[in-house]
Amino acid sequence: MKKNSFKSTLFIIISFLMFSSVFTSCKDDDEIYILKREDIKVNEPEGGFITKVNQLLKIEAESSSDEGVTYEWFLDDESIATTKNMEYMFEIVGEYDLRLVVTQSEIKYEYPFSVTVTFSEIKSPTDGATAYITKILDFMPAIGQFTNVLPKYEEGDTQATMNTKVLEAIGNNKKGMISLGGFGGYVVVGFDHTIQNVKGKRDFRVLANAFYANTNPDPSAPEGGSCEPGVIMVAYDSNGNGVPDDNEWYEIAGSAHEDHTQELWYEKAKDNGNDVNLYRNYEITYYKPENEPTTAEGKKQYIRWEDNKGNSGYKVKNAFHNQPYYPQWASGDKITFKGTCLPQNGVDESGQGNYFVLYKFRYGYADNETNTKDESAIDIDWAVNSKGQKVHLPGVDFIKIYTGVNQENGWLGECSTEITSVEDLHILGVSIDTREE
Repeated sequence: MKKNSFKSTLFIIISFLMFSSVFTSCKDDDEIYILKREDIKVNEPEGGFITKVNQLLKIEAESSSDEGVTYEWFLDDESIATTKNMEYMFEIVGEYDLRLVVTQSEIKYEYPFSVTVTFSEIKSPTDGATAYITKILDFMPAIGQFTNVLPKYEEGDTQATMNTKVLEAIGNNKKGMISLGGFGGYVVVGFDHTIQNVKGKRDFRVLANAFYANTNPDPSAPEGGSCEPGVIMVAYDSNGNGVPDDNEWYEIAGSAHEDHTQELWYEKAKDNGNDVNLYRNYEITYYKPENEPTTAEGKKQYIRWEDNKGNSGYKVKNAFHNQPYYPQWASGDKITFKGTCLPQNGVDESGQGNYFVLYKFRYGYADNETNTKDESAIDIDWAVNSKGQKVHLPGVDFIKIYTGVNQENGWLGECSTEITSVEDLHILGVSIDTREE
């Protein structure tokens, strides 16, 4: 009995030691290093990360351990990478919020950073560059009394044909005239060089036909007459493909963009019952009429329109222009325009419907100021991105102008931006200081 008892005891001891050894070994293998916040390091330069558009930005993270750790990078709250190190190429300039989220089991740490995306420098224009428009990339006027007239549409004309007619009218310093019709109607122009953004100076001028009223029933009124402001957009060909890509467009922030309530005529227009709001991301759709009206009632309910603010109505055909007001080369039975809609600046100062004054915005728009005054000139540094941030373009290769006001002005008809030319002030040797901040 003693011999068997000894064997049993020895077996139990050996088994216990083996079990203990296995247990200890497993515990060591499964032990996880618990990260502390300071165990993750990213070397962010003072002032944040700075990169160029279409250039790869690489950011490396250092950690004491990667065991059981996941990484996720967020750009303005959008996940862009799930790797420890981040590589990303920005297509749009601006300032961005970057965030690294590090997770280990129930532990989560967030590390915020800032990224500024800028442009590369550009070369000066070569000898022989012209100061004027050399190409028309697109032209689509909205409904208007001068649509299909400026320039003239002829049966069979295509988009390409109309673009050529626009170039013949306003390109190469011809100084003819085109009309963009009502809200949203636009033209896109290009040049044989990049118009440089010169610090502290205005860079280009959009020539048009704005003028002041000879007389005004209100002698204390601010400057106005026929000011039909067009919103200006600019594009720098950062990838050099020769066309303005969708992500290359930026809007010139004129005075109403900054604060529309500071326009000198704001209270006057408000008292007149105008819609004095500024709408970003505005959309309006015009429906092609089945036929041209022949009666007075038909002309009042000529072309139906709807916008994304719940408004609708009809564009009127007046007694002075009897051609179709819908662009005849446009395909489909409707056409939609988008953009920033400015406050309505037209006021009937007679109170009887026979003397309308379209008041001038302070600065920053086309067909808003007479061509000889400084406020008809534009500083590229007024360009902003969709978040309202200044983008500091090195220059612009393309300019888009669209009618910025949706308003009918009695017998005068719709507010429609007209354009006669665009010119590079630097090539012309014209020096105009920018506005003070």
